[in-house]
Amino acid sequence: MEKKPVLQRIIFPAGVVFCLMVVSIHLYNLSRWWEPPLLHHLFAHLSAAGMFTSIWLGALIANPLAFFRGAAFKERLFVCLVTPAIWSAKVLYDFIGIYSWAECLYACFHSVIMGTLFVALLCMGISEIGCRIIQRRRTGDRSVKVMDFQSGLVLMIGLVMSFILLYNGGHSFYYFYMDVYTKLFL
Repeated sequence: MEKKPVLQRIIFPAGVVFCLMVVSIHLYNLSRWWEPPLLHHLFAHLSAAGMFTSIWLGALIANPLAFFRGAAFKERLFVCLVTPAIWSAKVLYDFIGIYSWAECLYACFHSVIMGTLFVALLCMGISEIGCRIIQRRRTGDRSVKVMDFQSGLVLMIGLVMSFILLYNGGHSFYYFYMDVYTKLFL
C-alpha cells in the first residue's frame, strides 16, 4: 500500500473526526435558542449523534481513513486517540479552579474520561480487523494477517477495559471510584 504524505495519512483522518466533534458541539449549543421547538429538537438530536459518533466511535472513521492512506500502526493509534483525548482534556480543563490539582489529576480516572479512550481502542481494534480483511480481498494477498499482535493487543485492552468500566451498568466501577475518592480527599 502506498504511503501518502503526513497531511493525507495523519492530519486529514484526525481532522475529519475532530471537525465533526467541534461542529456537533457548537451546533448543539447554538440550537437551544432556535425556534420553532421542532427545529431545536431536530438539530439538538442530530448534533448529539454527531458528538457521540466523533467522541466515542471516531476511531471507526479515522482508522480506515489512515489505514488505507498507508499510515503506520503508531500513526493510526494517534489518529484514533486524538479526538477523545482532546475532548477529555476539555472536560478536565473545566474542573480547574473547582477542584484541587490532586482532585483534577484523580478525575483522569473517571469512567467517562477513561471510557472515551478505551472505547476508541476497542473501535480501533475492530476497525483494524475490517481494514485488513478489505486489504486482503482487494490485493488477493493471503500473507496479510487479519489480526497481528499490535491490533490484537489494542482490541483486547479496549475490550477488557470497556467491560470493566461498563460492568453492572457502570455502577461497580463508579462506586469503586467514589469510594477511593472519599478515602483520598474527604
